[in-house]
Amino acid sequence: MTEFFQTGMGRKFYERDVPKLAESLATIAEQLARLNLNIEKLNENMNNPEQAD
Repeated sequence: MTEFFQTGMGRKFYERDVPKLAESLATIAEQLARLNLNIEKLNENMNNPEQAD
């Protein structure tokens, strides 16, 4: 029986789909980190309105 990675769909999955998925996950992680920083800044500004930028 042919292994999945030896099929055309398997090669596409490992060579194209998995790397694209990893890139997408990295982008999501970057955006979540930026969102968290913005939320932290908003919380700081709400707690200390006189020091807001």
